[in-house]
Amino acid sequence: MKIHFLKSKIVLGIFLFGFAALCRADSNGLNAPGEVFIRQKVKTIDLFRRVFLAQSQNLKAHGFTAYSLHRDLKDSRTIIVTLKCIDLGESVEFVRSSDFMSALDKADTQIPIVWYGLDTTERKYTAQPKMTGGIVIARNEVRDYKFWLDCFYKEDGGKHNHPGRHYKNSNYSIHHLSGDTAVAIVAHEASDVTKAPAFMTSDAMRGEMEATGVIGLEIWYGINLEEGLF
Repeated sequence: MKIHFLKSKIVLGIFLFGFAALCRADSNGLNAPGEVFIRQKVKTIDLFRRVFLAQSQNLKAHGFTAYSLHRDLKDSRTIIVTLKCIDLGESVEFVRSSDFMSALDKADTQIPIVWYGLDTTERKYTAQPKMTGGIVIARNEVRDYKFWLDCFYKEDGGKHNHPGRHYKNSNYSIHHLSGDTAVAIVAHEASDVTKAPAFMTSDAMRGEMEATGVIGLEIWYGINLEEGLF
């Protein structure tokens, strides 16, 4: 028991130190609506869901208004969570707090990866206890955010209905952070997320990203589980 407690404190300390450094770099100008994305290993998806939803009132009290849950496409023990908030700065502070981290520790979670950004185009939510399809979340590091955004909207009006996609894409949202290297996070729904990785990493997409000034890219793929409002 003592060993487990010590391990939890060490893991939590590492996470908070790294995440606090990241937050300090982007601490200014975050008091506006935005989105938080979390990906982490869990003991079971069902256990995480129960523990996470038990925090609904705390999440609501800290500015979160909606959520969605997704099982990682390739790892059935990895959960992806999206969270809509009205004040990104306050909400990020809560997500990285010891209170929230300790609460999720009841689901035997591992160190999370957390992305977040201010809304450029907000993500839409409805109450859906059961969902089909999946989600694609791409975190782009770009040289010039305005140039990248202009290019994004000029292509098919931002719908991006490429002929080689082989799945229906919808419900796009865009979230950003400023800095020496700007960050643009794009999320969209995929009717068949199993087909998304081949398209998102295709030569055509790599060429498009290079042309729009993308210098770094990470992508999460998730199978939709549920979506709700706080």
